Amino acid sequence: MSRDKTIRLDDRQIYEIKRLAVDTRHFLGVAHNVPIGNDIRLLLEKKDIILCEYPYPDVQGTHTYGNITWVKTEAGDITFIGLNTSGYYDEQIFALAHELYHYNTRTGRAYTLDTDSEDKLLEKKADRFAAELLLPRDALDDAVIAFFDNSDVRKESDIRILRFVAKLQCDWWLPFQSIVNRLLEEDKIDKKQFDRLYDLDCRSEDGQYRRLLRSNDAEIAELLNKKTKTVGISGKVIETTINNYEDGYIDDDEFYKLMSLFGKKPQDYGFDFLVEIDDDIKFVIERGV
Repeated sequence: MSRDKTIRLDDRQIYEIKRLAVDTRHFLGVAHNVPIGNDIRLLLEKKDIILCEYPYPDVQGTHTYGNITWVKTEAGDITFIGLNTSGYYDEQIFALAHELYHYNTRTGRAYTLDTDSEDKLLEKKADRFAAELLLPRDALDDAVIAFFDNSDVRKESDIRILRFVAKLQCDWWLPFQSIVNRLLEEDKIDKKQFDRLYDLDCRSEDGQYRRLLRSNDAEIAELLNKKTKTVGISGKVIETTINNYEDGYIDDDEFYKLMSLFGKKPQDYGFDFLVEIDDDIKFVIERGV
């Protein structure tokens, strides 16, 4: 979601990203006018990607939203996406869509030996893919016509555009800045409008935009602006752990420890037994590691 406009995508690159976003939606079976939002997790499951969620803190002024890695095994490659749940929920959704670009194109740090490199053009492509996947051009066109009765948003006041952005965010679950950026990259607003809107404080509880967002849907407004701090892993991993325990491959202590790693308890899944908690398990529970 970088504001940096020094890196620009050419027409061919944009076309290829749009095509990839369309193909990804087709894979999920989602039409262009249907929001994905939280259902992006279903897309990860369909692609056999394991999602690991943990609230990592900021380090020296930097913030990591997500990352992707893969492991080669005899049975095939296993792909993991790590999601930082200390960010706002709308940022988490965008981060997952961003990482899907790296998965689809086999690009990024997970797929190169140079782990210190970060290709700004590549990250720009991943951000554009995320925006196209979560809010396709055709859906944006439809929304503009429905809200303004015309396609020339440049003539509209900032407050009316903000009401439109608030409605889009409640419907499509992108971050505020991503929607404003989407309006610019699809030539709906000009650069001056973009600069005024992008810098607006969209998170303040008492701010103008949050009031507009709540007026559309108070529950969704609260969710999108929540730092969930979730600890968890894909349901498929939980189910595999349970099956291994039931089949006798792991004992009570190991089962309890593994479930604790994922922020779960055996009792959550119908198991009723007592385990003497040793120091290792206490460390896992107390530190979440």
